[in-house]
Amino acid sequence: MELVLLLFTIGCSSDNSEWEYKTIYVSSEGWERDGSQAAKFASVTPSEDDLNILGKEGWELTTSYLEMETAWFNFGNDGYVTGLQPNIRPQRVVLIFKRSR
Repeated sequence: MELVLLLFTIGCSSDNSEWEYKTIYVSSEGWERDGSQAAKFASVTPSEDDLNILGKEGWELTTSYLEMETAWFNFGNDGYVTGLQPNIRPQRVVLIFKRSR
């Protein structure tokens, strides 16, 4: 059992690959941060064409995450809906790629 574990550990750690990394930021654009536009539904979508180009260049997506922002409602407006309301939305998506050197 100890020999199998040792061989497995050696096999896993013998990879001498060197990696290079690329970070891509896909931002949301055109939204207002206050007034009636602040609560508008929003999404951030990377371009499939851009992703395909990265794939052809050997880049592999390793992880992604959303950076969120607070949407500021216009509290001085009589038309403001009172009570607890969702007030965050995606600001940008961060894509991290790697490829072998």
